[in-house]
Amino acid sequence: MSISQIYETTVADATSGLSAHFVVAPSRSLGGESYLFSRDEGALQALGMQELADIPAGGVVRSLAVCLMSSDADDFLRRFDEEFARIAEHPSVHLPPAFAFAEYLTFARVIPFEWTSTFTADSLGNLLTAQGYGRAAYACHEETRTPVLVVLIPAGILLCGSAGKVQEALAAGLRESILSYSKAPEEG
Repeated sequence: MSISQIYETTVADATSGLSAHFVVAPSRSLGGESYLFSRDEGALQALGMQELADIPAGGVVRSLAVCLMSSDADDFLRRFDEEFARIAEHPSVHLPPAFAFAEYLTFARVIPFEWTSTFTADSLGNLLTAQGYGRAAYACHEETRTPVLVVLIPAGILLCGSAGKVQEALAAGLRESILSYSKAPEEG
């Protein structure tokens, strides 16, 4: 028997009108802890994703807000630079609602995650920094052009983006790509 499991959760914010959908594939569904080191280079392509941008140092919250507000990959790329310039001029005490929501998603423990054998809720910020190694970037699902944050770490794969858009990408084949990737034999 070869079992693969993915977790999904949606977090919504009434103030900003935004919602985020998280998709997590734990390492046990990806061939164990060594999957990242043997298959990282082709992971995005295997998932039907095209890389758009690296996560800017110190810019997780701002870039995540841009991702959640973007309608497609082209909109994401356009907003990526524009929003950074605009928010830099805005007082940090009173963030616009979209940025406050992205900050909540970055630091609140709202993501269902599996660490070795322990299932817990974790924060995006912790997942991005706790491992010390891995790969994180913004990418888009090639078929739907949906922008998402992708985190590849030894503990698993995490995808995050606008709820409606991520659900559209999942229905258009992303879910099958994740499950196929989890069943792919490791190259080595």
